[in-house]
Amino acid sequence: MDKRAQMQFRFMAPDAQRSAIRRLALSGLEDEEIAQATGLGLAEIRNVLAPPMIPEGMPWAPQRSGRSGSSGNGLRG
Repeated sequence: MDKRAQMQFRFMAPDAQRSAIRRLALSGLEDEEIAQATGLGLAEIRNVLAPPMIPEGMPWAPQRSGRSGSSGNGLRG
């Protein structure tokens, strides 16, 4: 990309930038080539292309600590 294309890239919305970076990567460009073409840093490119972090647990769910104290199946009879 020339300087004009790099400036146009920088004025794109963040979601559009991420999509463009992913398309460039899918086209076969290396991280360094994408960084050079877009004018972004190599770390920024790698952050976009890195898989999202998946939490180990569900932070919104209460954590269970051992047994609940009941021995049944939860049905009253």
